[in-house]
Amino acid sequence: MQVLRSSCDVDIRYIPFDVQTCSLIFTARGYLKSAVHLDSKLTDYINLYEYTPNSMWDIQSTAARNVNTTDLSEVLFEIKLKRKPAFYIINIIVPIVLLSFLNIFAFVLPIMSGERVSFSVTVFLSLAVFQTIVASSLPKNSDSVSLLSVYLTLMTVLSTLTVVLCILEAQLATRNTTEHPIGNGFLTIYKLANNLKCKTRRRAQMHKELSEEGIKNAVNVEVIAARRFRDVNWIDIVDSMDVLLFTLFTTFNILSAVVIFATEV
Repeated sequence: MQVLRSSCDVDIRYIPFDVQTCSLIFTARGYLKSAVHLDSKLTDYINLYEYTPNSMWDIQSTAARNVNTTDLSEVLFEIKLKRKPAFYIINIIVPIVLLSFLNIFAFVLPIMSGERVSFSVTVFLSLAVFQTIVASSLPKNSDSVSLLSVYLTLMTVLSTLTVVLCILEAQLATRNTTEHPIGNGFLTIYKLANNLKCKTRRRAQMHKELSEEGIKNAVNVEVIAARRFRDVNWIDIVDSMDVLLFTLFTTFNILSAVVIFATEV
């Protein structure tokens, strides 16, 4: 009995839901076909009678066939392996997905609490640690890129952007409207956030103002809106940015997770 060890190329693109095919070629080196002839015609599969189940891989199928060569006699054996994904799902994928959604809740923290930047930096460092773990657990391969690594890189970039935005919002919240008047761009963000909130009390307040002042045309409605916008401060602008950023980042997180993991599965 002889124990042989072999290796095969691995496509890491769909880890941990990947299927690999390993090929083993047996030949009689130094002997021509006329001297030594290897033949697999008795069976077209590999006998797994003494095979021991593995905790990482399942064997889906096997194949055996002769290889047509001019001088040497060769037999090709193929083993199709499917990775068991439970370990990766529990220890890597689930924590990464939870961290990616935890990252966007930085925009839910009140801007005046002073905890936004530290919270977002903590999430960023956690993602960086997981990126190191994933990189060390994957086979070293530059021919293909793992979709899991792509997703983790996207979430790290998103976390970096979150840290930058939290710092910028903290800087905006310290402004006052006297020294730094609110521009039309920030007012547009404020309007979009109000439309996204769709609060009925704002519509009721508008109707109350219209009835009190006797306004009946759209021109006076714009006057009332402009009057309300003059009372907007930078805290209101930051709150409006939070609404839009939370919605945008949540949508991006969900789409990224669905596209990448649906592609892998």
